Amino acid sequence: MMLSRVAENVYWMARYLERVEDTARLVVATHHAMLDMAPVNDVQPMNWEQLLAITGSREEFFKRNSRADEQQITNFLIRDDEYPGSILKALHFARENMRTTRELFPREGWEFLNRLFLETRSAGSRDFHAANRLEFLELVINECLRMTGLLDSTMVRDETFSMFRLGRYLERADMVTRILDVRGALMLTRHEDVDRPLRNALWLTVLRSLSGDQMYRRRVRPRIRGVDVLAFLLKDRAFPRAFRYGVSGVAHCLEFIGGAHAAQGIIARIEEQLYLADITRLADNTGLHDFLDGLQILLGELHATISRTYFNQEVEKPSPTDLGSSPVGMSSRGRTSTATLNRCSRPPVTTPFTGGTSA
Repeated sequence: MMLSRVAENVYWMARYLERVEDTARLVVATHHAMLDMAPVNDVQPMNWEQLLAITGSREEFFKRNSRADEQQITNFLIRDDEYPGSILKALHFARENMRTTRELFPREGWEFLNRLFLETRSAGSRDFHAANRLEFLELVINECLRMTGLLDSTMVRDETFSMFRLGRYLERADMVTRILDVRGALMLTRHEDVDRPLRNALWLTVLRSLSGDQMYRRRVRPRIRGVDVLAFLLKDRAFPRAFRYGVSGVAHCLEFIGGAHAAQGIIARIEEQLYLADITRLADNTGLHDFLDGLQILLGELHATISRTYFNQEVEKPSPTDLGSSPVGMSSRGRTSTATLNRCSRPPVTTPFTGGTSA
């Protein structure tokens, strides 16, 4: 059996590594979408500020930045040394958690992650322009894929590997709900202002934010339709970045590790919500935000239960006065969503084993 402090470090290493890749992919997809889409009837349905809503970092951003333009937002998400969700800071946390558990991973894994962190820190000292920013982000994505591919192909299928996959699957599921909540729900709310070709292009951007455009065309249909995209990203059982696939992966990991009966109960509630969801109704923007917010709340409960079960650490939900004004930080029913637990108000926690940050 793993020590709880070791399990916690492996879990957070996986979450931060996945967060780095997801954030880089999100910025790249937004860059291409902004180039492809010109305003129609003075309506620009996509903007850089949506990234702050997706990552739940709006309040944190405006503490140190005066305007929400492309340069300041991308610098904030890529290299801000005070924001724990930036690519640079998340890589630092992933590296520190892996450094103290190096004996559990292939030697090449530590070398990959350490080199990626050093290269990112070096690149972060230079000014980013559109061209070199894209080149840098593609490097980050490719190195993260190399890292996870190495671990997938060389690690023993034991508790360490299951804890690593657990963190990765939970982070992916969280990102799907965030992107759909901000970009999908917002777009559907304004559908009367946007013609059908542009709406389809926006749904394509949602797919690209999760590297799902080619697999959607192969598995569902060549043409992009909002209802099909929503069903694919929420309910597909075979696409690794779909919400259902991630939740099923979490369930399998918990079953292998054992002892998480309460967490399995939460997963059953999530699966029930997915089964009962009327995708056609949600695609017409009838309750989409509330539905996604409910999933985010359950993901937050799942994370808290995993923490209590395996890490011997209570996760306290902050009061509503601590949540700020992020649209994905508070549900319409006044309960704390995973945006708060996983992104915004989670304070750094120093573990006895590492002396590093695992929050």
